[in-house]
Amino acid sequence: MTFFKKNFILSFFLALVFLLESSFSFAAESTTPKTTSKKTVQKKVQKKAGKSKPKKTVVQKRKKRPVKKVKRKKTTVKRKKNTSRRKKVAHSRIRKVPVSFGVQPNTVPMAGGSLQTIVENEILHLRTVRHLLLDDQISLQVFDLNEKKMLVDVNGRVVRNAASLIKPFVMLAVYEAVARQEFPETPELENQLTRMIAVSDNESTNVLIRRLGKGDPLQGIIGINALMRKMGFEDTRLRELIPEGGRTYANETSAQDNTHFFRLLYEKKLISPSFSQKMNEILLKSIHDRIKTQRIRQDGVMVADKTGYVRGLNGDCGIVYQKGLNGGNDYILSVIIENKNRPTDWAWGRKKSAAIRYLSDRIYNKLKNGHNA
Repeated sequence: MTFFKKNFILSFFLALVFLLESSFSFAAESTTPKTTSKKTVQKKVQKKAGKSKPKKTVVQKRKKRPVKKVKRKKTTVKRKKNTSRRKKVAHSRIRKVPVSFGVQPNTVPMAGGSLQTIVENEILHLRTVRHLLLDDQISLQVFDLNEKKMLVDVNGRVVRNAASLIKPFVMLAVYEAVARQEFPETPELENQLTRMIAVSDNESTNVLIRRLGKGDPLQGIIGINALMRKMGFEDTRLRELIPEGGRTYANETSAQDNTHFFRLLYEKKLISPSFSQKMNEILLKSIHDRIKTQRIRQDGVMVADKTGYVRGLNGDCGIVYQKGLNGGNDYILSVIIENKNRPTDWAWGRKKSAAIRYLSDRIYNKLKNGHNA
């Protein structure tokens, strides 16, 4: 019995312990789901929030992409419009270029002053309207061939780059050699002389200089310079053949020497009257006109001249034959504009040509009615 009691008591105690542990575990289990459910809910919420965020970003990206594309299209359209506008502006500028070279007339009246004063005022006007730059130097002479007096002299003795203004002096040397019967006057020779003056052909010039030196260009140059000293052309020097491309900067002359040349030509004192006449006829064929303006051409006035142009120099010298047409005297106009800096601007030469034409017109208007004071 004692053994049975002991076992019963022991089993009862174990059963009690088991009941107590189960009650504690049941209580623990009843409490833990509440905490885990909160955590799981939070995790689920976080997962849902995490999943929803990429969806929102995707939607946002999809919405933004077409907006960006539209913006790019707009910018490209604007660029195209800008380029088209630029092209239109460029075309309009090209069309307006010839007009911009014209010189606005001086508002100061020309009457009531000497031609010297008028020309000096017109030169100042050309500087004001930027057709003559500060670095542009000008030499100008006007000589009345009937009264035999100088009407205008601005820097006449200043030595300038000759460019193609050296060619009339080469023509003079050729005819002087023909007069001495050094070589015959042939149609080929006449053709080379005409091309040298009328169209300002550089190769013909070099051929004639070599012929004067009997094949040696240096001897030809020496002979031409000796003749220049003999005939009183103090400022004219031939130092080189015309280089390829016409970029000649070594040869020299002055407005004074060109005026002297055309005065002797007019008076038929270059070699002889017959040779003077031949040279005059060739000079009348010159196709490059700056002294011979549209107004002078419309009046039927003939001009025997020679132009010269190279980077940094633009000039024209010759005779205006107006006597018997409008009551004025024949006169010589020698104009040389030089810039020692040799501007690379392509418009520089055209503006100087416009300046020479402008001065030629103003001088012609003053002299055509016999006003040469």
